[in-house]
Amino acid sequence: MNKKTVLWLVSLVVILIVSLIVLIPVLRPGLLVTDDGHWMVIRLSAFYQSLREGQFPVRFLGRLNQSYGYPVANFLYPGFLYIGSVLHAIGLSFQTSIEAVIVGSVLFGAIGMYLFLRLQFSNKASLIGALSYVLMPYFLFDIFKRGSVGEVLVLGLVPMVFYAIESKKKWLVPLIVGLLAISHNTLAAFFIPMIGVYILLKKYWDLIPSMVFGVGMSLFFWLPAFFERIYVTFDTTVISNPGAYFSISNAMITASIPFLVAWLSVAFGKMKEKKTEALFFLAVMGISVFFATKGSSFFWRISDFVKFIQFPFRWLSLAVIAGPWLVAYAVYSMKRGVAIIVSIGLLFLTSSWYTQYFNSESVVEVEGYFTTNEATTTVHDEYMPRWSSKHMTTRSNKKVEFFKGNGVIEVKNINTQTIDVVVNASEKSIMQINTVYYPGWGISVDGAPVKIDYDNPYGFMRFPIPEGKHHVFMEFRETPGRFLADLASMFFGVLYVISCVVMLVTRKPKKAKKRIGKKI
Repeated sequence: MNKKTVLWLVSLVVILIVSLIVLIPVLRPGLLVTDDGHWMVIRLSAFYQSLREGQFPVRFLGRLNQSYGYPVANFLYPGFLYIGSVLHAIGLSFQTSIEAVIVGSVLFGAIGMYLFLRLQFSNKASLIGALSYVLMPYFLFDIFKRGSVGEVLVLGLVPMVFYAIESKKKWLVPLIVGLLAISHNTLAAFFIPMIGVYILLKKYWDLIPSMVFGVGMSLFFWLPAFFERIYVTFDTTVISNPGAYFSISNAMITASIPFLVAWLSVAFGKMKEKKTEALFFLAVMGISVFFATKGSSFFWRISDFVKFIQFPFRWLSLAVIAGPWLVAYAVYSMKRGVAIIVSIGLLFLTSSWYTQYFNSESVVEVEGYFTTNEATTTVHDEYMPRWSSKHMTTRSNKKVEFFKGNGVIEVKNINTQTIDVVVNASEKSIMQINTVYYPGWGISVDGAPVKIDYDNPYGFMRFPIPEGKHHVFMEFRETPGRFLADLASMFFGVLYVISCVVMLVTRKPKKAKKRIGKKI
């Protein structure tokens, strides 16, 4: 084993050890007390239930909203939910599945950052850059304060995308970009254009189809999420007051002073090498800091801008990627002795932000706490259908009941996806399904479709039924528009598979290197 390989392996071990030390609060018994952590586990349990009961892609979570359901999975980043569902299916609890996504994202991202930097810098500079990635203030804030699993997943995927780009692994780019696109709405909107610009600046024209395949495979989520906003209250709901969050941005920027020093040293340095990349990441860092602070107040007065991004500090997610690159570049440009001193000081100063999280509080919850919780898991119920002006605060004891008239209901099968009952009405009646209507729900009586009436304050589904015994079947399915989005994703998926096959068939075998010297 040569020296280069030994350094590479030692560096990976160091990165893994430091990452696991940072993640100690997550690895302790219990679930970290964060802003969103418990809601993420609850949403996962409801998502898995709908998936298990036959809904795919999952869009409507029937157990939530006090068992009346709402289409949150149609609009909010399902990436970690699909991964978490697989982990739960193989035996992990819902809580452990969420924790596994967080831990896996940090490790995956740290290794990806090292591999990406290693293609451009020395091993020492790449190692320092990867360690600084793990200690980036916004990354730690996301993990230990906000509990934003979707954002953590994106921040874990982006470094590996850059590695795949620089190593020209065209087969890997679409997979990671596709997953990134469905892992967090806002951060996907940040990073996918950023990655696209990087590819164009580096003139990696052959990677453009890979980006297109990746984004295309995510259309099953993005097209309905975009076009069906008219059905929910998101566009009319104010989630946050941006001005109240600039102080949080300022605190994280202050904690990022070592990275800003590296940024300035690159900005005002000679930039003898990798000038294109340096200018690119300098620009990304500048955009990150600008939009996170009061200097960008004008933009935060634009309602659509606020509704989509919500919090100014989200822009600092860009610094999680740009900062480590600039650190690696600065260390790489220094003389050896200076680089070692700067690296030690850099990591020491950066790790100070982490100390506040080391003793983070955890609570132990039984699995049933998550699987029976029926809250909405969103801030202001912003993904509730517009026609549901009133919300129930307690669950109904009956999924199907007589709104007008009377009779007997025989239940054959009821779950979050399907309602199958036999109704014996003693008179002409109106039935009520205690589920909020959303396009995709359909009802048939004795095999014939019936019109759904949801013109009531709660948006519950009602339909007429004649006197006598009738078979009522109700199911949530894809609408024509969503089905076309699914087909679009399948189309790009097929193109991706074909491109991989073509690459395998046309790949030229590597020539064996001639060995010089005596055989041993």
